[in-house]
This record gives sequence, structure tokens and C-alpha cells, in this order.
Amino acid sequence: MRPFLLPIILILLVTISGICANVAERVVDFKTANGTILNGTYFAAAKPGPGVLLFHQSNRTRKSWDDVARQLAAAGINTLTVDTDPNKTRKQRWPSELDAALEFLVSQPGVNRDVVGIGGAGVIGVEDSVETARLHSAEVKSLVLLSGETESLDFLRQASQLPELFVVADNDEYPPIVEAMELLYVTASSPSRKFVHYSASHEAPWLWYEPFDIGKVPAKGGHGTDMFKVHPELPGIIVDWFVTTLIKTPGHAPYTVASDLLRSSIKFGCPAESPKSQSN
Repeated sequence: MRPFLLPIILILLVTISGICANVAERVVDFKTANGTILNGTYFAAAKPGPGVLLFHQSNRTRKSWDDVARQLAAAGINTLTVDTDPNKTRKQRWPSELDAALEFLVSQPGVNRDVVGIGGAGVIGVEDSVETARLHSAEVKSLVLLSGETESLDFLRQASQLPELFVVADNDEYPPIVEAMELLYVTASSPSRKFVHYSASHEAPWLWYEPFDIGKVPAKGGHGTDMFKVHPELPGIIVDWFVTTLIKTPGHAPYTVASDLLRSSIKFGCPAESPKSQSN
């Protein structure tokens, strides 16, 4: 490292630490309609603004989102992270837990309930995010999906107004997820969408499915929020996405020609290669 860069880096670190230190965060709990108690952490922005709800992957807890949540709150976005029980089925969690989490977020002082973003990691987090966006399409103005899949492809196909950020890495410990994320991206119809694909020369060996293997598959830093340590710029990409689509231009993101190029490649029968060409 060049000597003259060190003071600049130290100043930036102190500034970021100071900003995050001013974020008001508190542990919360709230009830669902059927009486289930959900635990979360609420990160309040210093002034009124939009809200973001973040769901974690099955082998992590809400704390995996802490750094992103603090940065979002520092940027003016009130953020709620919530713990999900990976042992529950979708029928046990939907829609009561999703509705309760969103209602708690938008009921907080200063949260604009009509401008909300949803983010999720892993299969469970992505499923919960897409389903919440489907159930509350009028309020949800932005979506961030990391390393997951969903059966709600029809919703993504129809939600042409919804900005979406898709993120996946080739070294994901669950290799089928890479193709699943490519499918979500090519299915989505919104021109305001972006695909962040961390390429690798070799994909990780497939061992098992994510939701049913907690502790069975060693974490390698390629799945969901685990990518933050390997790709330290990724939290900033997510924060910038939400700031753009919830504060600067609510419900919109810059149009990218990549979307049209990708759709053209699918038309001619080569979808597997296309998303990798959009790597960031």
C-alpha cells in the first residue's frame, strides 16, 4: 500500500464508524396474527424516510445483515432484520410472519409505509422476500435477492414496475443456486433490474440442498450474506441500490441495455451463457 493512502483510509474508516455509531438500533419482538413471537432488530434512521425489511438464509440469523442494516439506517433508510425458523414450512410461516414483520416496520415513527424495500438471502430469505413483495406490491418498491430461488416466477414476470437486484457467486456451496438465480433474472420483466454475478473458474461441488443441511455443508463464503466477507464491496452495492430505488428515484433504477441483450440471447436459445456476461 502506498504510504500517502493510509491517512485517507483511516479518515474514511473513522467517518464510517462515526456515522454507524449514530444509528439507533434496538432489539424488538412482535406477534403474528396466530400468536407467534418474532424477534428482530430495528435500525432507525435519523429522520423520516423509507423502510427496508431483511430476511436471512437458513444457516444464519438476522445478525448476518447487521452491517448492511447499519449502513442503510445511516443513509436514511429505516431497517428491520428478523429471525426466521428454518424448521417451519412455508405454510406455517406464510402469510402471518411476513405480514407481521412488514407491519411492524411500517408502523414505526418516521417510516414511509408506501416506500418499502425487501431483501433476502438463501432459499428461505429469497422465498420470503418475493412472497412479501407479491402480497404487498403497492408498498414494495425495490427487491434485493441473494443466492436463492422461488416458485413465484409468475410474479417476477408480471412485476415489470419493480426494480430488482440479483446476486450470486459461482463458488456458492449449493451450485444449483447459480442456475436458479439466472432463471429468476431472465424471468423478471422489469427494465430496472441488475445481475451481480461473481464468476469463478470452477463451481463448488454439489453436496446437498440448503434448507435441510444446517452444518452439513461447510461454508466457503459463496452463499448469501456469507459473500460479504469475500466481496467487501457487496454491502455497498446493496445499500446504493436501496438508496437509488427508495430515496433518489423511488420504484426505479437506471435502465440497463443488458436486459435487452439478455432477452435476445434467450430468444436464440443460449440462456446459460447470458447472465455471466453481465458479471460485475
